[in-house]
Amino acid sequence: MVSDRDIPGVLRVRVRGRGGDAGAALRRWRHHITRAREAGLDRLLVIRDLQGPVISEAELAGMMAQLARLDLRGLRVALVQTHHERHHIDELGTLLAMEQGAGAGVFPDEASALLWLRHGAD
Repeated sequence: MVSDRDIPGVLRVRVRGRGGDAGAALRRWRHHITRAREAGLDRLLVIRDLQGPVISEAELAGMMAQLARLDLRGLRVALVQTHHERHHIDELGTLLAMEQGAGAGVFPDEASALLWLRHGAD
């Protein structure tokens, strides 16, 4: 996992490795959200390049219920998914995040994600 603040107003994170571990995913998301909030940022760009299994829908729902405790209102999260087979679960994750007050979207590339982060409406 590598992160930077090279884009003004945005915490950019690249996650690589093996997926399928809901506990690890929860810890990563908690870390990203907390870090963005502590830096006074409300925009988060996450580029995912994970291999292996995908967490289940039930695990994802449980993870989002726990993340909701961080108060996601006003947070805009652009998720770049580099693997088509993972798109479905990330789309569900963005819908669950929106139910908790975050603005969220899944994008095929970083340029599209940044355009939405900068100009998209909540």
